[in-house]
Amino acid sequence: MDYMFELYEQVKDDMKFFIASDVRAKILISLRSGSKNLADLRKEIHLSSSTILHGMNQLEQKNFIFRESGNYSLSQTGEVVANKLIDVMRSFYSLNLCEGLFLNHDISCIPPELFKDIGCLEKSFIVKSTSTNIMRPQEVLSEFLAKSKNFKQLTSVYNPSSVQIFMETMEKKGQVQLIMTEGIINKLVETAGEAKLGKWINDGHLKLMKIDEDIKISLTTGDNFIALGLFSTDGAYDLNISLISHGEDAISWGNRLFDHYLQLATPVVFDSKEIRDEIVALEK
Repeated sequence: MDYMFELYEQVKDDMKFFIASDVRAKILISLRSGSKNLADLRKEIHLSSSTILHGMNQLEQKNFIFRESGNYSLSQTGEVVANKLIDVMRSFYSLNLCEGLFLNHDISCIPPELFKDIGCLEKSFIVKSTSTNIMRPQEVLSEFLAKSKNFKQLTSVYNPSSVQIFMETMEKKGQVQLIMTEGIINKLVETAGEAKLGKWINDGHLKLMKIDEDIKISLTTGDNFIALGLFSTDGAYDLNISLISHGEDAISWGNRLFDHYLQLATPVVFDSKEIRDEIVALEK
C-alpha cells in the first residue's frame, strides 16, 4: 500500500493537469478522432480561439500534441493519454449508472479484471420493480429473451419463466449454454427431466455445466443483449433490480464473465442407457 501512496505523489500533478481543465480534456478527446485545425476545434468544443490556443500551448509543452501546417494532432503519448482519459470517463459514467445495482449488493463474484473494464457497461439501463409492477425486471428480461435464438446463462437462481424459454429454444434447435449450481440443476432436472436434457446435450443444443462455487450472480446473454442481477449483501437474490444492455461492448463484457466461470465449471453427464430407456418409453 505504501507503494501506491508513493506512486500517487509522483503522478498527482499529471492527473490534476487534466482534471483541472475542461479545455485540455476536450482538446484531447476531439483530436482522438484525427487532426484538426483551430476552426474545427472551435466548432466542435464550442470555446473561443484564445481559450483553445491557451490549452494547446499547455498540451504542446507536455508533448501530448503537435502542430503541422496549421493542423493539430495527438502525439503517440497523447494518443495513450486520450484513450485512458476516455476509459476513465466511461468507467465513471457506468459506475454512476449502475450505482443502484452495485450499492449494497455482493459484487465479489465479478473478477477484478472485469471491473477494470466496467466502462463497457456505459450503454446499459437499470430496470427496477415498481409499486404497481414488482415483476418488471423479469418481464423486461423475458422480452429480450423472446427476441433471441441462442442463450448463455450463469446463475444460482431458478427462474421458471427463463427456463421455459430455454426449453422452447432447444425444441426449436437453438443453442443454450447453462452454468448452474447443483441445487439449480436439480430443479432443472425436475422441470425438464433427464431424458430431454440428455437428448438436448447429445444433439448439441444444450451445454450444461455445474459450478461448485456458491456464485452470487445471475447473468444472461442472448444474441443481442446481456442481463445482470446480483445478490444483496444480506445473501438474498434481489429480484427488484437488474441491468440490461444491448451495447456490443457490454455483450462482450458479459461473455467474458461467462467464460471466466466456464473455466471453473464441469460438464453435467446423465446416464446414457437410462436416458435411452426413458426416451423409448416416452415414444411408445
